[in-house]
Amino acid sequence: MNFSGGYVEYPKITKKHQALIYVEQTLSLLIPNEHYVLTKRFSSKEETKRVVAVVYDANQINCSWVGFENHLNYFHENGKGLNLTLARGLAAYLNSSLVDAFFRLFNGHTQVNATDLRNLKYPTIAQLMTVGLYITEHFPSQKEIDELVQKELLSMSNQSENNPLIIKTRIDEASQILIELGLPRAQFNDRSALTLLALLNLKPTDPWETAAFPLMGITPMMKFMAQHYGKIYEPNSREGVHRQTIHQFLEAALIIANPDDPGRPTTSPKTVYQIEETTLELLRTYGTTEWKKSLDTYLASVETLKKRYAQERELSRIPIVIEGKLKTLSPGGQNILIEKIINEFAERFTPGGKLIYVGDTDEKFAHFNKVALKDLGVTIDSHGKMPDVIIHHLKNDWLVLIEAVTSHGPINPKRKKELEVIFAHIKIPVVMVTSFLSRKAMVEYLAEIAWETDVWVAEDSTHLIHFNGEYLLQAYKMDRDSETE
Repeated sequence: MNFSGGYVEYPKITKKHQALIYVEQTLSLLIPNEHYVLTKRFSSKEETKRVVAVVYDANQINCSWVGFENHLNYFHENGKGLNLTLARGLAAYLNSSLVDAFFRLFNGHTQVNATDLRNLKYPTIAQLMTVGLYITEHFPSQKEIDELVQKELLSMSNQSENNPLIIKTRIDEASQILIELGLPRAQFNDRSALTLLALLNLKPTDPWETAAFPLMGITPMMKFMAQHYGKIYEPNSREGVHRQTIHQFLEAALIIANPDDPGRPTTSPKTVYQIEETTLELLRTYGTTEWKKSLDTYLASVETLKKRYAQERELSRIPIVIEGKLKTLSPGGQNILIEKIINEFAERFTPGGKLIYVGDTDEKFAHFNKVALKDLGVTIDSHGKMPDVIIHHLKNDWLVLIEAVTSHGPINPKRKKELEVIFAHIKIPVVMVTSFLSRKAMVEYLAEIAWETDVWVAEDSTHLIHFNGEYLLQAYKMDRDSETE
């Protein structure tokens, strides 16, 4: 309540106590009555600025010691006061729109604690003293403070990409673009704006006309945000960027996934994204007289773009036949192996078998006959722990569980135990099979394979490797050119 016009006004008429007696019990609460800079530790959401600072001018209060209450932070030098000119310059800097913009970039809360203030970037003491020389007993207005900071502190670096005001302006521009493109309200945030800027390789001071279209994964995007915009996202927020921004960008046809390898599944750690070419041409006109016209043309064609990319994705899907019906798997990755399991393994080792479950990289599952599995004594509510393929081997009355290994591991002892728990109530014997595309891929995991399981390698599709166990799958003759085990 004592903050007034850039200085401390004391005393003020209030019912609260405004003084301490100088006795032994209060010594730990007191510091020498010298010049300090005070800031509020809490600000309301409605307050115009997060950091609110004033100068405590010791000349205005006749005492030897002073105490500051817990709702305040104070700047000092080794427990003692500051030079009055330095204090004035520091308070002006803290009250500037520059610091407010910087602080809001990295702090979403209304609390301003000492750690936040320590982490701020500060000018040199000489620069702050220069600013302080302009300030008298009457503190300048907000407009005057900002002009002073611009003149004395930013004149040599106002085009630097480290300038928080420039960073904020660029993020605001990207947000405005997303609004004008008609994206859902949930994408009107810094995360989505920064993702767009990363995909364009656009730094804070780069002209929009220089926007590029690199291939970029989510982790490199997050590194770009940290390096050029100072926005650091924790590694565990990677999935949030994917689900809450990238997914929506794909739906809006702003970007395309894996243009370098359309068969690569989007769950692959190698997945990359790229700005769609028409979108890139549009964004390069932002800020020019061509923007409005280009935007209208783009929006008129965006549905066509969505359909085009949807068709391309559909054409690259992997066809399979289940129970006489044609279905498709999302392209690439383990689904290539799953297609071979259905068309080669199943026909050879479980002929006439009933497909109960087929997983899909992108869509959780392509086929799931819950009733058939329930009839065998198992009820599944979640697909998280399911094997990639489940076949009821009708001839032997066995349930065959198959894992397709491309990026995840084989049926090792731990995974075998998980499957045994899931299928604990099964009424028939269970056979577990790990499948690989090649022997080379198998060698990487050979030491991990659990006993009492089988291994099938697609490039040697006529044979199984049997790791002991009671139930041995046999190969059946498929045609006159096939071997019989």
